[in-house]
Amino acid sequence: MLRSGAGPEQSRQASEADATASTFLAKEHQHIRYNPLQDEWVLVSAHRMKRPWQGQVEPSLLKTVPRHDPHNPLCPGATRANGEVNPHYDGTFLFDNDFPALQPDAPNPGPSDHPLFQAEAARGVCKVLCFHPWSDMTLPLMSVPEIRTVVDVWASVTEELSAQYPWVQIFENKGAMMGCSNPHPHCQVWASSFLPDIAQREERSQRAYQNENGKPLLMEYGHQELLRKERLVLTSEHWLVLVPFWAVWPFQTLLLPRRHVQRLPELTSAERDDLALIMKKLLTKYDNLFETSFPYTMGWHGAPTGSEAEATWDHWQLHAHYYPPLLRSATVRKFMVGYEMLAQAQRDLTPEQMSSSCSGLSRVLVAVATALVSASSSCPQAWGPPGVQYGQPGRSMTLCCPGVTSGAPVSWFRDGETRLLQGSDSEPGRELVLALADRTDEGTYICRTLDGALGGMVTLQLGYPPARPVVSCRAADYENFSCTWSPSQVSGLPTRYLTSYRKKTVPGADGQRVSPSTGPWPCPQDPPGATRCVVHGAEFWSQYRINVTEVNPLGTSTRLLDVSLQSILRPDPPQGLRVESVPGYPRRLHASWMYPASWPRQPHFLLKFRLQYRPVQHPAWSMVEPAGLEEVITDAVAGLPHAVRVSARDFLDAGTWSAWSPEAWGTPSTGPLPKEIPAGGKLYMQPEENPQADSPAPPRPSLLPDPRPLDHRDPLEQMAVLASLGIFSFLGLVAGALALGLWLRLKPDGKDGPQKPGFLAPMIPVDKLPGETKKSVF
Repeated sequence: MLRSGAGPEQSRQASEADATASTFLAKEHQHIRYNPLQDEWVLVSAHRMKRPWQGQVEPSLLKTVPRHDPHNPLCPGATRANGEVNPHYDGTFLFDNDFPALQPDAPNPGPSDHPLFQAEAARGVCKVLCFHPWSDMTLPLMSVPEIRTVVDVWASVTEELSAQYPWVQIFENKGAMMGCSNPHPHCQVWASSFLPDIAQREERSQRAYQNENGKPLLMEYGHQELLRKERLVLTSEHWLVLVPFWAVWPFQTLLLPRRHVQRLPELTSAERDDLALIMKKLLTKYDNLFETSFPYTMGWHGAPTGSEAEATWDHWQLHAHYYPPLLRSATVRKFMVGYEMLAQAQRDLTPEQMSSSCSGLSRVLVAVATALVSASSSCPQAWGPPGVQYGQPGRSMTLCCPGVTSGAPVSWFRDGETRLLQGSDSEPGRELVLALADRTDEGTYICRTLDGALGGMVTLQLGYPPARPVVSCRAADYENFSCTWSPSQVSGLPTRYLTSYRKKTVPGADGQRVSPSTGPWPCPQDPPGATRCVVHGAEFWSQYRINVTEVNPLGTSTRLLDVSLQSILRPDPPQGLRVESVPGYPRRLHASWMYPASWPRQPHFLLKFRLQYRPVQHPAWSMVEPAGLEEVITDAVAGLPHAVRVSARDFLDAGTWSAWSPEAWGTPSTGPLPKEIPAGGKLYMQPEENPQADSPAPPRPSLLPDPRPLDHRDPLEQMAVLASLGIFSFLGLVAGALALGLWLRLKPDGKDGPQKPGFLAPMIPVDKLPGETKKSVF
């Protein structure tokens, strides 16, 4: 639409002037960013995150995966589609893909007859690498040594295939959302006879930047990001994890080595160790961002290989891309459709916002990752006393001799035995391998050097990996809540619990998000090491997600629980319950109590109460709902001690009733009425001249059931009832007599005979009777 009286060019200039006058904010104003690595632009529209989401919502990603499924073709011992049987591997497993996209012997399509219809030969091989024998394991849950083994296989398979093919692509699709058809932890390796499109773009961009600036593009980019500190997620001695300035996917990251490295096989041992650790930390951050097993596609890009390996590739820098699809939550993903497919890439969340979201998790998640690393190491020393190693019955165990250097040969003995032990690996070394360990293998082992010197002692303890703990939460007031947990199965091993919480997003009445998702924060265990944590300063109308992770030397298991204070509110029982007699009234008891000390008294958050009472000899309770903090019981049984108890609940019925307070006892008074009645009729407040004080701890009567029925009748009440019945009976008789008289008076005697005088006739003179005529006397 044009402004009135202005042409298109004037309108454009005015619009540009207005835009220049306003202050640009990346998190509020749309703009485009350049990707120098792939020579393309991306549209950033951060303001679109404010729009309500009414699109597709993915199903929950919290799915229970069996640890071993004999029908899963990736599990140890399973039969694959081609009839081959997998070995019973206990580490990684590399094999040729049964349905490869590239084959080494595909024929050449031949020359093209037209430039618009070109085809060239495509040959290669496809392999599958299983990370772990357990199907319910993922990279962030694996130990650092296990991830290091995966890195070593990546390097070796790259070196093997690069001798023949110019491009070796390692990639992992994690999660069904990314098209992964099998939950078993694995990746794929495709080697091709051609350079793929993205690899060609990265090759051209890096070569051009090196020629123009004299330094590798990604080395300079990593240096600049370290100086700016705007998009860094993780840093270590040898690696950087950052959100690219040009990121397209919501939580995209780039993994870079600090040293100039062109390919995976060139990584040193220290760099590989550090890579395993930083990968574990990064993927743990991803999993905890939305408290789910985070889906993603990742892949390594290194310098081309094969026949071109001898060329100069100084402009190349090894790097890995992580492309997660999740956008707002664990169930809302980004779709690359419409504008993205037809024009150019577009994103809503700025890279700086994403980086701050991930980096803000460091306090909790780095500690979590560190704990998981120590929990899963092959020779853990962070669990229990030194010299104890842990394993699972039915699995192979490797015992490490703690007192000798790595690789030094030792001899192994059971404590108290002289028989030399032989593991499945007969070569002398620092380790003893026990195949399919069982309970008989538990105990202490001694390792000695070949000259007979004591190398060390190792105690083997067997148990099971943790299962999801059972978690429940309760709020004793409207500002704080606590959660408790217990193991769902006994592992038999030392166990720790890592606890955190976050405030969830809450949809508003208009469909928009009212408050952003915040956290997670640690949920402090009170006291430390207890099976209870407390969240202070919670918001009454908000929803929270609790994360309780059970960790033992064999792994981790997480339970997520969504709670709101409105549903878990359960006050503590009322305090200070007192039961007193009312002088002169043998059927009355006065009960009073106080708010629980944990409930802050505020005008908008009050409690309501219910009171139960009964004679101690009778099991049935009577109940009333008092209006305040006291109640007068008017139908107590005279002469019998009564038990009274009280419970509380939020006055607007949020949550549930509290537990009952401890019982208090009282016995109705047997003394005379007080001489003076106080104003308002509160007789129990006016003491009599010689009051009979209730004993604070009355003698405990027999608690045997009384066979007599419980009689609540009062003699005065009985007399009043009898008097009322007498009056009503007399009035009834009088009314009946009058009705009968009228009926007899009006009843006719017959059709022809003379009418007989009624019962009132004697009261009327004869000469006045109706129907009679006076006779003449002659």
